[in-house]
Amino acid sequence: MNKSMVRFLLSKLLLIEAALLIVPLIVALIYQEKLATIFSLLGTMAILLFIGSMGIIVKPKNRHIYTKEGLLIVALCWVLWSFFGALPFVFTGQIPSIIDAFFEVSSGFTTTGATILPDVSVLSHSLLFWRSFTHLIGGMGVLVFALAIMENSKNSHLEVMRAEVPGPVFGKVVSKLKDTAQILYIIYLAMFTIFAFILWVAGMPFYDSLVTAMGTAGTGGFTVFNDSIAHYHSSLITNLVALGMLAFGVNFNLYYLLLIRKFKSFFGDEELRVYIGIVLVSTLLIWLNVGGLFNTAAKGLEISFFQVATVITTTGFGITNLTVWPLFSQFILLLLMFIGGSAGSTAGGFKVMRSLILSKIAKNQVLSNLYPNRVMSLHINHQPLDKRIQHSVLKYLTIYLAIFIGLVFILTLDSNKFLVVFSAAASAFNNIGPMLGTDKTFAIFSPFSKLVLSFAMIAGRLEIYPMLLLFIPKTWSKI
Repeated sequence: MNKSMVRFLLSKLLLIEAALLIVPLIVALIYQEKLATIFSLLGTMAILLFIGSMGIIVKPKNRHIYTKEGLLIVALCWVLWSFFGALPFVFTGQIPSIIDAFFEVSSGFTTTGATILPDVSVLSHSLLFWRSFTHLIGGMGVLVFALAIMENSKNSHLEVMRAEVPGPVFGKVVSKLKDTAQILYIIYLAMFTIFAFILWVAGMPFYDSLVTAMGTAGTGGFTVFNDSIAHYHSSLITNLVALGMLAFGVNFNLYYLLLIRKFKSFFGDEELRVYIGIVLVSTLLIWLNVGGLFNTAAKGLEISFFQVATVITTTGFGITNLTVWPLFSQFILLLLMFIGGSAGSTAGGFKVMRSLILSKIAKNQVLSNLYPNRVMSLHINHQPLDKRIQHSVLKYLTIYLAIFIGLVFILTLDSNKFLVVFSAAASAFNNIGPMLGTDKTFAIFSPFSKLVLSFAMIAGRLEIYPMLLLFIPKTWSKI
């Protein structure tokens, strides 16, 4: 294993995080916050600068990155960024526990949106901003961002990007990897900027529009107020945020197709059509089921649509108390938690593409019993899908279910309510945020469970394999 390259890249990534902390520092200066808050940010930056600088003094002779190094760099980067990103909260005492702070920032970078805070007003403007800024950074991917700005454009970094971009299939939109990263991030940041402006025009204060747009773009769910989007009492804002979440739950490679005027490829994408279909059917079913809970049918439709959008995109914005909803609607939302958004989007979950592939595998398996001599092929977007990818999806499902069951098993030590435990595991592992069956935060769990959930959030965001390899001895061997 090329350990020197792992050390070198991780050090550069820590320097990038130090630079990103300048943004909340500027917010602290604008709002003239206490010196303790400013020094907490400066102190964290100093630690990152020291460690990062020490790690890049000796440059590696061999700069090639193999699959193992790529997976290891991705996993360690997300853990280290979450740990160091948590330090300002600990230094200021706004989140005194390092485990709680690590949970909160892991939730931010992985765009989960789960929180241990019963009241976000304890956070200063700068740290509340940093908390949501982690959504914006982690939405498209920490390493995708790094590759977009790093000077090394060689495709040796392909393994790093492949390990981080969600979905069963990774594809570059252009031939050069660095150009792909830059294009994706330009589209992502442009959509974020436009959406923040729209929210501001719709009546949100400027600071609120930025924080909410970051939570929407990263499909994370952190907001300015405890009652989330419901705080604004605006149907316009509610519907805008719902549409925004759905837009960021689409594969960003499709937006590139729009830019180059390949409209037929965009609208003909099979995953996109299934994604929209699931949203429409789920909204209709929930609306019919919960209609009696609201004063008007229009309000019921608005809330149903928003709730479907926030769950399937794994954003986690709040708009209503789900504990009073019928079990039928809660069960639909639970299913949407597992399905998640599109591959190559900022959304979490199992992904619509994998669900689509599994359904086609199941269909072919049934038909093969009827027609044993018939050769069954599987097509996505009119293209045959390689058997290797089909097998990888089945293997992923097996590992996914095994880890999920393990999470539920651990969380039962802290709660006797099955819906709470089951949805908490689903929420963390699928990067969603809210739990079902309770109106409390993740503070109800023990420090050990919160630490396990933190790693589960990172594992879910990185689609399991990079995090699993951290705990396998062979990963650290020289071979």
